[in-house]
Amino acid sequence: IWAFAIFIRKYFRDKRQSRRTIGLSVDFSAVSTLHIKVSDFQKWSYSASFNQHEKILLLFWSKLWGFPAKKSEGFLEKGIGKGQCPVACEVTSNRDRIKQAHAFIVHARDPYPLPPNKDIPWILTTLENPVYTPVLKNPEYMSQFHLLRSYRLDSDFPTPLFKKPNLDPPVPFKNKTGRIIAAFSNCEPVRTQYLRQLMRYIPVDSYGACLHNKAGLVQRYKSDFKNMKSKLQKTYKFAITFFNQDCDYSVDDQILHALNAGSVPIVMSTDKIYEFLPGNLKNAIINVRDFKNPQELAERLKFLMNNETEYNKHLEWKRKGLGDISETITGKYWDRKFHHWCKICQAIAQGKWHKQGLKIS
Repeated sequence: IWAFAIFIRKYFRDKRQSRRTIGLSVDFSAVSTLHIKVSDFQKWSYSASFNQHEKILLLFWSKLWGFPAKKSEGFLEKGIGKGQCPVACEVTSNRDRIKQAHAFIVHARDPYPLPPNKDIPWILTTLENPVYTPVLKNPEYMSQFHLLRSYRLDSDFPTPLFKKPNLDPPVPFKNKTGRIIAAFSNCEPVRTQYLRQLMRYIPVDSYGACLHNKAGLVQRYKSDFKNMKSKLQKTYKFAITFFNQDCDYSVDDQILHALNAGSVPIVMSTDKIYEFLPGNLKNAIINVRDFKNPQELAERLKFLMNNETEYNKHLEWKRKGLGDISETITGKYWDRKFHHWCKICQAIAQGKWHKQGLKIS
């Protein structure tokens, strides 16, 4: 344990030495979080609005994942057809229509070239965290944009990757013959070292490349990977859900797979995780941050494995439903009436954007 603690301290000391606009916080559970403090998300400024009867045209200026956005025109038009949006709204990648555009859209993973015109608002869109999207840490770059659509719940248009989990009944306790399943192949040092320590105190079936000890799962990018993973998880009481990078508000679909399968997720993630778990989902996970070390976590897991009543408390949401989540950001996204492109068009039509640009510190 002491060797593990020394490793963790050194790892984060080295990271802190290179920190500038982002902060790394470490607690005794050896979890770090990459923070970007955004000072004014969701605090609108008002600029000149457009004619309410005018069609709002959003011009997707950048590429999308390295390819021309026109290859995704069908995706870009999703949710803004006739009768799908209160305002007339269109998204295009046709640069010949630049004079008709009301706003530019730039994908943060394809950050250049920037739009040529600063007379209309710029919208930055991303579903990737700052580790994979460096411009999100660049105050000068961010200040050029007026609206943010991202995975962050505090952005102007939250679009989290974590979708609404299903309420399918889980496999009964006695029929879950597996104990703990792990299936990740990005061997990031902190989470891999934590898992290694945990495996000293309790058996874990690791199907991925990291600390692999169990066969039976196809490679990650095979078409049926998620289905096979979900099928396996249904037979396990717990599922290791350690995110690749513990960045502020960054929650991917790993946790959704476990919840849908009815396996209790053991989560190492952003400290904002509970904002993604509204209503009855609050008790749906085992949070690594709640334990001093892997040994203490292992003791809790052993207790739950031998106590059906206590274990099933983590799955009560499957029986009771999610509860009233209507006033939470996550709940509003899950039960949204309009697509995010439509909401962006509404904001542009109403003149709602940050005139001074997006600010990070």
